[in-house]
Amino acid sequence: MASGGFRPLDEKSLVEYIKATPSLSSKLGNPLDDFQIKEVGDGNLNFVYIVIGRSGSLVIKQM
Repeated sequence: MASGGFRPLDEKSLVEYIKATPSLSSKLGNPLDDFQIKEVGDGNLNFVYIVIGRSGSLVIKQM
């Protein structure tokens, strides 16, 4: 783990983060296990994911 407690998101931890954040999970629709995640950043400075669910999509950026 890097200094300051920073932990980079991966697909598994991103799913858990979305499930634990109602304002995000409500945008994707149910079931929450039925969505696609595409990593679009290179992970060098930022981690960027596109999450596509039944009811909508999100772009999540971790800096």
